Amino acid sequence: MEIEQVEQILNTINAAYSRFEVTDDRLMLWSEMLLDMDYDKVNARLKQHIKANKFPPSVAEISVFETPKNEHLEKVKQWEREGAERIARERNQPKPPNPFK
Repeated sequence: MEIEQVEQILNTINAAYSRFEVTDDRLMLWSEMLLDMDYDKVNARLKQHIKANKFPPSVAEISVFETPKNEHLEKVKQWEREGAERIARERNQPKPPNPFK
């Protein structure tokens, strides 16, 4: 999120809650806290908060954290594909003669 977007978030809070002041210190702190978050998701969460609460939100109440990608699941799927390809290749090869017959 850009600092201009954080400023928009704070101005929205200020418009909804008359006692919430936008100061330089608050802008810097909130910018630092919201830096890695998606603006649209935080803004949507803020709107939900405004509809349901009579007090301004804290950073924690409107924060939206991205869930980390599950690389283990991707590795398992790749392993299954490789195994299926190997089995298909082996089925198409002629069987070696049995030396014990």
